[in-house]
Amino acid sequence: MLAAQYNIEDYGAIANDELDDTLAIRKAFSACEEADGGEVFIPAGIFIVSRQGTESPIIEIPSNTTVSGEGTSSTLKFDPEVNNTNFWRMLGAGPTGCQNVTIRDIHLDGSNTFMSYDKGKTPEQNYGVFFYNTKATIENVTIHDCLVENFSGDCIAMSKGCRNMTVRDVSLRNFVRQGIQMGGDSGSHDYLVTGCQDLEGEVKSAGSTIHVEHADGLKGVQITNNRCSQSILAGGVDGIIISNNVIQGRLAGNGNLNAVITGNFIRGRDDLKRFVVQFGYSNGLIFKNNIIIGNHEEAGGIYVWGSSRYRPEPSRNVLIADNLIQVRGDGIQLNGVDHGSISNNIISPVGAKTNIVQKRSQNIRLDTVAP
Repeated sequence: MLAAQYNIEDYGAIANDELDDTLAIRKAFSACEEADGGEVFIPAGIFIVSRQGTESPIIEIPSNTTVSGEGTSSTLKFDPEVNNTNFWRMLGAGPTGCQNVTIRDIHLDGSNTFMSYDKGKTPEQNYGVFFYNTKATIENVTIHDCLVENFSGDCIAMSKGCRNMTVRDVSLRNFVRQGIQMGGDSGSHDYLVTGCQDLEGEVKSAGSTIHVEHADGLKGVQITNNRCSQSILAGGVDGIIISNNVIQGRLAGNGNLNAVITGNFIRGRDDLKRFVVQFGYSNGLIFKNNIIIGNHEEAGGIYVWGSSRYRPEPSRNVLIADNLIQVRGDGIQLNGVDHGSISNNIISPVGAKTNIVQKRSQNIRLDTVAP
């Protein structure tokens, strides 16, 4: 049996008239909720969305709902007033959470006019998709084949209360903070981000294409086959796989437990003087079969660290093997690591500052490292 379809134009939304369509769009979602689910359809055209009061999100997606459109021609766009205020979140879950939700084939436009982050002035809490709930569950959510752009905060954010979340084949552009932001709590688990990319734009982002922080117990994250021009920063997860991504910038993360990093191509920005790859306070880290290129003459390759004045525990159980590292700074540096193995890495050019540096580290096995 086909699910009922709720076309927002049937509830009063009018495309391309530059007038606010928020209440009409909400009526379509309310009708879908009363029917215990269905498909809310966004036809071709631009429909204006604005915050009516203090609600967050502005449009609540009920359980058992597909939000669909005709591709990038189906646009939900913030009113330009968004640039004068904060905490506008376009789509998300209501106070009772939601389950079994799909968002596909639509275009979300945040109407941002800030070209870079200006602390205290940029409204950095204006998001496209915002899934967050401290009292209810958000689960079995898939976002795919969408264009999400022009947000002064994050394009897509998922955090507390979330589990079984998938973001697939989504294009991002012109985000001031993060492209895709992930966090969680002790009940959050199983996030997949795959096939996503950030498109060339005009905004100078202060964040990352894909970002994991405030994980707070999050388990089971997979970040694979993405194209990222603004780095991947991912930390605090128990069980994380980062694989087969093309990254321009950095790959970094602190506090991961049981991490597998494999098959990535990571090219440092021309102005990046630090290590291209950095992981801190890791317990169980496999870093294999990656290519790392540092463009700046001071850039290093891989830095794994722990045992600082802020946290006494070292990084533990670290395996770094079979990587190609092309930098002119230190190839690999361990600083505060207990138990590890470094083997069969190719570090070039021969004129690199130092192939391997160990500081405050113990129980490290060094096998063949090719020049």
